Amino acid sequence: YICRKKIDFLVDFKYSCKINKLVVPNWRERLVCPICKLNNRMRATIHIFLQEFSPDKNSNIYLTEQTTPVFNWFKKNFSNVIGSEYLDQSCKPGEYNEKNIRNEDLTNLTFSNNQFDYILSFDVFEHIPDYKKALKECFRCLKKEGFLYFSVPFIKNQKKNLVRAIINNSGEVDFLLPAEYHGDPVNKDGCLCFYHFGWDILDELRKIGFSNVNALIYWSKEFGYLGGEQILFVAQK
Repeated sequence: YICRKKIDFLVDFKYSCKINKLVVPNWRERLVCPICKLNNRMRATIHIFLQEFSPDKNSNIYLTEQTTPVFNWFKKNFSNVIGSEYLDQSCKPGEYNEKNIRNEDLTNLTFSNNQFDYILSFDVFEHIPDYKKALKECFRCLKKEGFLYFSVPFIKNQKKNLVRAIINNSGEVDFLLPAEYHGDPVNKDGCLCFYHFGWDILDELRKIGFSNVNALIYWSKEFGYLGGEQILFVAQK
């Protein structure tokens, strides 16, 4: 869909797992297009964004990432795009480091109220101990009728969010489940996962003030969105 071509996707056993002693590819993170370099979930993220929102090329868009192929695609195809990463204390919030990467803390964004038409965040909220504060900041920075469009690790048959780790009163991490780290484009050691979310997150979004909150469930053999249904979430201000 992204490159408008019929193409052979790259599939290998990177990030793979064993199911009944059989090694299975990580379909979500592979199925990479050799032209645009986007994997399964990245291609679908863009496809569904264009399909569901029909965004204007001049829309004000904020992505909670800046060093990824997804950000590069948005920067190339839209005129008003800002991205960021969560950097260390050597760079002040809202400023850019020597590599021209903007530093933002999602729980304390430096942007103005009602600034963006869209805020896009893919597999980020699970790494934020106070993710509700991050969601509230996204709400603040969106224009009226603007959209938060995001993905998170999600347990489809569970209502309650699964808490894997917490920050205790001493500011240290307490592990409630075995530590789980995800790939991080700015940290080779990876990023700790605090949550896998359940359906409660929809109610939490509504309590913050979002309306028209939905889960978009997708799968497609034709477009190479394989590996079971995947979910993207949409919340409108």
